[in-house]
Amino acid sequence: MYNLEGKVAIVTGAGRRRGLGRSIALRLAGEGADVIVSDLCHRPEQLPEYCPVADWEQLESVAGEVQGWGRRALAVNADVTKNQDVEMIMAKAMESFGRIDILVSNASVEIAGPVVEYPEAAWDVVMAVNVKGCFLCCKAAARQMIGQGKRGKIIIIAAQEAKTAMPHLAAYSASKFALIGFTQALALELAPYRINVNAVCPGTIDTDFGAQRFAREAEAAGISVEEAKARIVQARIPVGRVGKVEDVAKVVVWLASPESDYMTGQAINVTGGQEAH
Repeated sequence: MYNLEGKVAIVTGAGRRRGLGRSIALRLAGEGADVIVSDLCHRPEQLPEYCPVADWEQLESVAGEVQGWGRRALAVNADVTKNQDVEMIMAKAMESFGRIDILVSNASVEIAGPVVEYPEAAWDVVMAVNVKGCFLCCKAAARQMIGQGKRGKIIIIAAQEAKTAMPHLAAYSASKFALIGFTQALALELAPYRINVNAVCPGTIDTDFGAQRFAREAEAAGISVEEAKARIVQARIPVGRVGKVEDVAKVVVWLASPESDYMTGQAINVTGGQEAH
């Protein structure tokens, strides 16, 4: 549908079975792109135990699924908060595929908790992954796109909380608000090079993060997870269902295609009507 034949895409944060990154990588492959998938599959010494890391075998499995579409794929174990790791992703992409056309900056962490009890280390991790990691990936990819012919697509995965904050998600909300401003500024800087930069703001999606939220609300209300999910849908989601990862991937692949060439600097809601601005 979107003719991504010959395009090379990088998707960060792609190492979870129930994650947006995997779904986005597979949809890009289905549209004809070769895909580099990356994630953090080791635990650095400074990373607190409560911060999740991906599984290398799962990341390799995603690469295998991309290859199942008849596309080339590469899995890269990398920490997007480290510039040398980000440069390694780009170098491996160039070495293996010779170009970079699409970046989907998806790597993210969500650590919930009230501000008055929130660990400083948790705040630092959320900001490092969600904001600094996005900055480093976009900077490196944009330089390559400019150098190879002044054209490309950068899609930043923000969140509904980038527009409307939620209690106990102050760090996450702050980091995603930052990504909207970064998207707008970067879009203006890269427009002369015909590089489009847009953000996608998912709402309540059936992912590992979504499951954590359902579990927190269930525990707080003393009800089952399924009851909590039903309450959320009824109270907050006008279309009447929790979002699927495919709902987000469809928007991302459109932004990665020539169909969106006249759109840049935007933050698109994929929330089932929860968010209207």
